Amino acid sequence: MPDDSPSFKIPFEDFLAAAASRSHVPGGGSVAAAAGALGASMGAMVAHLTVGKEGYEVHQKEAQELAGAFLAGMEALQRLGEADMAAYDALASAYRLPKANPRERLSRGVAVRAAVRRAVLVPLEIAQTASELLELNARLASFGNDRAVNDCGVAAVLLEAAARGAMLTADVNLPRLDDPGMAEAVRARKEEVFTGARGIVKDTLAIVEERRR
Repeated sequence: MPDDSPSFKIPFEDFLAAAASRSHVPGGGSVAAAAGALGASMGAMVAHLTVGKEGYEVHQKEAQELAGAFLAGMEALQRLGEADMAAYDALASAYRLPKANPRERLSRGVAVRAAVRRAVLVPLEIAQTASELLELNARLASFGNDRAVNDCGVAAVLLEAAARGAMLTADVNLPRLDDPGMAEAVRARKEEVFTGARGIVKDTLAIVEERRR
């Protein structure tokens, strides 16, 4: 992957090739963000297909608002995907710092602690963003264009994968976090995300199935 090309701006096949390679980026967090961005795009599509359509007049304002929210979420997840790769690069660079004497070890320790914290917080934000979009998608599934509502189901599955995958990525670095309270809060948030996402997806898919009949 060219160093001067942001990963979310290159051809999709190049992104996939980089993810499948021996390169450490894009890794789990950025791939989770990509899945979430795809899920958000499906939500935006259903909302756009609802705006201006006969039979959905009562839902026009909400559909327009949701279309904007999904587009904003899609952009946010792309930025967070880039941020996740930058966080991993920063962590790898911190571990490569010299530690031959006390001064170098102190400097390296400060850099590692900051990088570990960043490597936890960025995927946590990815998961939070995907979780919020999951809730919006459940709202849209209840009234979105009948002919496209199936894609609310697709969005739900992708957004759940993004939330769960990002939290798993954050979890990897928790043992190295120097703040036990923060580590415990992240673990608790992971359980909330997993439980909440599972419930929302189940409900959304049930709505989709009912509306397809």
